[in-house]
Amino acid sequence: MRIRDLIRRSADDPLFKVGASAMILALGLTIVVAVAAFLDEPKRAVAAKSSKEAAVEPLVRSDPGIDPWVEKDIPPPKPEPEPKPAPPSEPTVDPQPVSVSKPDKRPAPPEPEPQPEQQTQALSVDEADYPLPTNQQVEAANHPRRYDLAPGAIMGLTIKSIGLHDVPVLNSDSSRALEKGVIHLPDTSLPWSQTPERNVYLAGHRLGWPGTGSHLVFYRLGALNNGDKVTLRGRDGKRYNYRIIDTFTVSPDDSWVTGRVRGRDLLTLQTCTPIPTFEWRLIVRAERI
Repeated sequence: MRIRDLIRRSADDPLFKVGASAMILALGLTIVVAVAAFLDEPKRAVAAKSSKEAAVEPLVRSDPGIDPWVEKDIPPPKPEPEPKPAPPSEPTVDPQPVSVSKPDKRPAPPEPEPQPEQQTQALSVDEADYPLPTNQQVEAANHPRRYDLAPGAIMGLTIKSIGLHDVPVLNSDSSRALEKGVIHLPDTSLPWSQTPERNVYLAGHRLGWPGTGSHLVFYRLGALNNGDKVTLRGRDGKRYNYRIIDTFTVSPDDSWVTGRVRGRDLLTLQTCTPIPTFEWRLIVRAERI
């Protein structure tokens, strides 16, 4: 039998037809799968390369170069002020001629300087009527002098550098009190005053009458130097120590020296100067130590 006849017979067989169709379908699917695999190969290669690079190189976030925006506090709007009522209408008045004064060409007086707190009147310890000391009296004033606290004295004053020991201090500005020693100007501070600052103000004669407690008591006050020690001793025995910080002269009308200085704990000593005119006041300032 020839091959052509065999193929013709097989084509008429139903089983042969089913088998041929299956073979053609399988061949078509094979071709489709091959084409898809060929097209998907570049994508796999790129994905594999990316995953490999990602496993080696770390992620880096680029800096945009812009600061983050921060919301600022916005204050609430201020309420608008209520309109003020219109003032009542005033009756019309005929204008009167106004006299214009000529400007004063004289210079204005200088403004007064600010004064310290708690000012009182300065002492006028007048030495004009007291006799000048003899050489013997001056020599005696150059040696140490010790005093007893007179009745009514509130404390004693000691300045060893000029030989004064326990000079009685009386709380009065009368001439009778001044003859007994040194006076404390009333209304000024005391060493035990409960105030933020103090200025204990004492005054004594440069000459005074011979035979009294005030004679030449502050004769050598001008010989004090900065750093010299001054001591006040109360009736209870408590001592208050000071160190001299300044010496200067003022006029009898300069009452500011009696005032307190903010934040300072001071002692001020006053006497007359110079000998024999006594037109100024010698001021010695000491500060609490």
